[in-house]
Amino acid sequence: MIESLRKIGLLGIGVLSITEEKLKQVVDELVERGEVSKEEGKTLVHELMTEKTRQMQEFEEKISGGVQNAIERSKVASKDDLLRLADKIAELEKTIQKLVEK
Repeated sequence: MIESLRKIGLLGIGVLSITEEKLKQVVDELVERGEVSKEEGKTLVHELMTEKTRQMQEFEEKISGGVQNAIERSKVASKDDLLRLADKIAELEKTIQKLVEK
């Protein structure tokens, strides 16, 4: 039984949405029924929560990369682009001011 739960968890089926509290509750029920030992239950909770964290980080990285690609393809000016333009405008204003003063 514990191996089946581990496989399901490690495959990621529901791991991203399950809370640690709910997982502990399910494992406590398995311990009560004698299907797993307390130590196996603790190990299972730890492994599944570690896997959840890994999957969440991976998911966030994929989303972040997808958003970054979409922004780059959209040809929308970035904050850095706007700052460079502001610097160039400031330089041009100084140059114009110097020319007007002559």
